[in-house]
Amino acid sequence: MFFWILLLAHVIGDFPLQIDYVYQLKRKSFWGVLPHSFICTVMNVLVLLPFLAKGQIWIAILFLLVIHTILDRSKIVISDKFAGENLLHFLLDQGLHIFSIWIVAIWLSISIDYYSFQIPGLFSNRELVISLIALIFAAFAGTPIIFYLHQFWARKKQETNASSDIQYPSFLKRLPGLFERFLATLGLIWGGFWIALTLFVFFPRIILNWRDSDRYLTIVSAAAGFFISIFCGLFVLFFTQS
Repeated sequence: MFFWILLLAHVIGDFPLQIDYVYQLKRKSFWGVLPHSFICTVMNVLVLLPFLAKGQIWIAILFLLVIHTILDRSKIVISDKFAGENLLHFLLDQGLHIFSIWIVAIWLSISIDYYSFQIPGLFSNRELVISLIALIFAAFAGTPIIFYLHQFWARKKQETNASSDIQYPSFLKRLPGLFERFLATLGLIWGGFWIALTLFVFFPRIILNWRDSDRYLTIVSAAAGFFISIFCGLFVLFFTQS
């Protein structure tokens, strides 16, 4: 269970709480990474509140702080040397974050009996925690994934001189896709007739933007959002049934 609550803390800190201003600070200098790492550390402290009397917990929190800072700064340096960020860099970065969380969770599970402590309702419900991870990832992590796909599409179609010409969408422009992916994933988690959300939630924006010159971007976004939601729904199904 340590793995799941730490992964929940990670996806909250790394996506919805990494607002545009914080991300811009990260790009400016090494020290700019620290505010983001501090936010993620606060999330780790919050999910580990029942265990803070244990010294191992503070070691784990400090370790994750250092690793998160190193990984994020390394990603920026590598991206700057190799023509900017892309989907591969994003997935590799997230994979390394998850691996570090897994290592810490194994160590904590060996040294601390999770359920011997008084655990708040949310953090004792494994299925709910896994569902929240999937919903947050689909909604918020879907944005950079789709952005990198747009860059890839632009290079293939040669519709821009460089993929960097495509600007990362503002918060308001991100909202429709965010709600689409959230509802689509929620429909899969709830199952039954709620699956209709997954099938139809992306169509209104496609129809509304059908006459626009950049409608292909809307179609790519909707298709990618659909598959991201499917992946996250299957993630919940697999790990809550196993």
